[in-house]
This record gives sequence, structure tokens and C-alpha cells, in this order.
Amino acid sequence: MNRTEFEAKLNEVYKGAVKPLTSYVSEHATLVFQCDKCGLKFFGKPNHMIGKEHQQHKCNYPYGDINGERFQIVSSSRNKRKKNSSKATSERFYEMVINDYTPKEIAKELDIPLVLVMDYFNKEGLI
Repeated sequence: MNRTEFEAKLNEVYKGAVKPLTSYVSEHATLVFQCDKCGLKFFGKPNHMIGKEHQQHKCNYPYGDINGERFQIVSSSRNKRKKNSSKATSERFYEMVINDYTPKEIAKELDIPLVLVMDYFNKEGLI
């Protein structure tokens, strides 16, 4: 696919709303795009932008998690849960330290890297 074919397909899919800000090199090269509808500037590959529907840009729609799964909804309650769970985790961490849990037990139960727990124990002089 050459540049003119790509631009024609891009205009067909997005009706002229999404424009590349960098020069087209190949269908596998990452380009910077801008959407005129939502104003978002983002990275994308030409073959993804005009490819399958789940790879295309959708205005005001989150792109998803680290596994490539798109979120169905955007909710502020998700952020609140994360904040509360991190506070609960830190409280539980200190409780476990006071109750003489080993670093391995703490890391396993709280599902955090052992290196972080060991670093804390070293800095506090517990090891």
C-alpha cells in the first residue's frame, strides 16, 4: 500500500476527521495522528488505523488494558476503588510487619514484588 492509497482509505474510514501528522513510510511504521473531532493526538500504525474495527480510533473511548482488551465503560468509581485498595494494602503491610511476618509471606499475601519488601526491611534495619 502506498501513501495515496493509505490516505484514501483513512479518509473513507474516518470521513476526514483523522489526519496523520507525520509522513507515511510504510503500513507498519508508527505515525502520529490527530483526530479533529476529539482533538486527541495519538500514535498508531497505518494498517491498524484502517484495519479491524477494534484497532481503529474511537473518539472519547478508552483504549484498554495491558492485554489489549478495551474497557466497556469509563467510571470514576474504578479510580476510587484503586485508591482505597492501595490504602488498605499499605495498612495491611504495616500490620504484617508488626506481627513478624517474613518478607516472603508479605510479598505473597499482598501480591507485591519481594524486592520491594526486602528493600523496605533493609532500609528500616529489620534484616
